[in-house]
Amino acid sequence: MTTGAEASAPQLQEITAEALRDLNARMVDRAKANGAIRSAEVEAAFRDTPRHLFLPKVDVEQVYSGSAIVTRSDEKGQAISSSSEVGIMAPMLEDLDVRSGHRVLEVGTGTGYNAALLDHLVGGDGEVVTIELDPEIAARAREHLASAGHDRVRVEVGDGYGGYPARAPYDRIIATASVRDLPRAWRDQLVEDGRLTVPLRLRANAQMVVTFRRRGETLQSVSVVPGGFMPLRGEPAWNESTIELEGDWEASLPAADEGDGAILAALLHEAPTIEPLREIPWQAASMMGLLEPDWIDLRQRQRQIAWSGVYDRPSRSLALMWSVPVPMRMMTWVLLVYGPPAARDRLLRLVDDAAGIAVNELRLEAVPVDRSPPSGDVVVAGENFRYAISRARGATLAT
Repeated sequence: MTTGAEASAPQLQEITAEALRDLNARMVDRAKANGAIRSAEVEAAFRDTPRHLFLPKVDVEQVYSGSAIVTRSDEKGQAISSSSEVGIMAPMLEDLDVRSGHRVLEVGTGTGYNAALLDHLVGGDGEVVTIELDPEIAARAREHLASAGHDRVRVEVGDGYGGYPARAPYDRIIATASVRDLPRAWRDQLVEDGRLTVPLRLRANAQMVVTFRRRGETLQSVSVVPGGFMPLRGEPAWNESTIELEGDWEASLPAADEGDGAILAALLHEAPTIEPLREIPWQAASMMGLLEPDWIDLRQRQRQIAWSGVYDRPSRSLALMWSVPVPMRMMTWVLLVYGPPAARDRLLRLVDDAAGIAVNELRLEAVPVDRSPPSGDVVVAGENFRYAISRARGATLAT
């Protein structure tokens, strides 16, 4: 079953070409005003690339709102392809720093809109290769690109996790879906000093968009901005431990010890103490799992509901955050405390620590796992790379 904006085929509006240009101009003006578009080159790419040509069955007011639009879902209703929000596309293109004549690889074609923007940036002497896992999505993107005058973009069908070695090396690589660990193929297909822009899900719910520069075997961040993207299909399974509990419940931890399942099951059978929790900014919430090595995600699969918090093994205690919808108000956060107060105290300290971190202050270095471990305030190990994460300007991450 296919669902989503393109498959739902809403009624198209009768609208003139002049009105469409005006809608696009206003979208670009908003992106400039809020700082998402910073350079004349990226501005020109957006002004000269009509977004509605890549979302032909979506209401044009929605198209030019600049918001993210789901274009394809799987049989379970999970989004598998979308047109990303312009407010994150533009900063990613700015940080990628595409120049005329560059060869660029895009992983995740989607509608083809981002590939068209890249094609505008590389000019007639450059080349854009975009790789898409789903043949139907790739075919539709080719149609969109042709209708917009960007049919020279190479749309390839394949698993983008392995890059596209046939046209390597690349001056720039950009991924439009998130990964938990960088594929070595992306680094290997990037020229020395080339840039890679990718959404990273390093641990638990921590996600950020990082632009790296290649320095030999390592990758060093140029910029870090907040952003959330769906996972890259074809990405290998992560080594996070999942514990099956009763019914359709499961808990995920960075690393589980023997006996954790029994301890968690016993705790969750208790009636929790419920306490109010102050509002948590989105950026802070996204950082908490990165800072806390004993972060836990508890899920009920059938209802697609999740709780997150801290599991304190020494005291056999658990503290979970729960966002409660309140009529006529924003979500209200409460704290569910199981067992002694140790996990609760750790979680409250973590809330304070995370609130003081701005994502754009972070610096990352990705070092292959077979090299000497990197140093940083927080080090996260993947299968391919270790990631050293530190704060800029001399401050340190509290852990």
